[in-house]
Amino acid sequence: MPARISNYFLLRPYWLAIIISLLLILWMLSSPEAEPLQAEQHSIKEQILPKVQTTRFTPEKMTKSLTLYGKSEANSRAVIRAEVAGKIVAITTKKGLRVKRGQALLNIEKNELPFRLEQAQALLDERSLNYKAVKSLNDKGLQGRARLAEMKSLLLAARTDVEQLQLKLARTKVTAPFSGILQEQFAEKGDYLQVGDSVFSLENIDPIVIRGDATEHYVSQLTLGQSISATLLSGEVISGKITYIASMADSKSSTFRIEAEFANPELKIFSGISAKLSIPLYPVEAIYISPSALAMDGEGNLGVKLVEQGTVVFKAIKLVEADNNGAWLSGFAGEVDIITLGQGFVKPGDPVQAVAAEK
Repeated sequence: MPARISNYFLLRPYWLAIIISLLLILWMLSSPEAEPLQAEQHSIKEQILPKVQTTRFTPEKMTKSLTLYGKSEANSRAVIRAEVAGKIVAITTKKGLRVKRGQALLNIEKNELPFRLEQAQALLDERSLNYKAVKSLNDKGLQGRARLAEMKSLLLAARTDVEQLQLKLARTKVTAPFSGILQEQFAEKGDYLQVGDSVFSLENIDPIVIRGDATEHYVSQLTLGQSISATLLSGEVISGKITYIASMADSKSSTFRIEAEFANPELKIFSGISAKLSIPLYPVEAIYISPSALAMDGEGNLGVKLVEQGTVVFKAIKLVEADNNGAWLSGFAGEVDIITLGQGFVKPGDPVQAVAAEK
């Protein structure tokens, strides 16, 4: 009997295919076996969610500052020149020393100037007496007005000669026009000077001026007298005021020159050193975050990746300012959970398993 059944199906194989198909359909429609499979697949899906580390940040108040890099320079600088011709007979100071306004620097030979001054003074006395005599006669009607005018002109000419000689004699002693430090010395004792020859250069570095260049975006936010701080290479921070804002941009850099004065009574800050200027602009609420947590979306917007209800969300932000250790970001309404580890492996819309970082 079994042999006959076997021969029957061998002669008619389509029946065997029909029976196998019916058995497969019945197995697939069986719900008690499908439910464990779906549960197992869901469990596997939960297990493969990527893990990311998040840190909670709360915006805090800070001041947006403009940072400029510049150099220090003298508040005033002058090249002291000879105003009379003659030989240098004495130099009373030397370069590198601090001098006060009016202090003698060198003496130029007086030559015949004292004798010429004495002669001019005597002529002035004579003409003064002549003028007084003619004026007395003119007051009595015994002398004409023309003669009086002539005597007055001669008197004024004599007085002018005396004053000119006095000025030349005074200029044989070269003095400092303001307090400062002598930088360069261009002449030595025994040199013969012509009018206009350089003898010393003088710089005043109290207060010291530090200059920088601001872009057109920020220059309109600056005002004269505004507080400013400068960080020197030594790490010292000094405070000062803005004293100059250029009204015309540099043709090459399209920036505006800014100058600020800083007290330098001990003359410890020299001209020509580098400094970082910081100018407070306005208050803002921001968070301070490591640059490694920053990201960019497909359109090139700067932002961070957050986790909201288990899903990655990209949040565009505004960079307030940055330093070597991090960046201040604004644009947050309240507390946020920012992905600080693993953000490079997830994209917006991905479900993730967030793990809070230890405080």
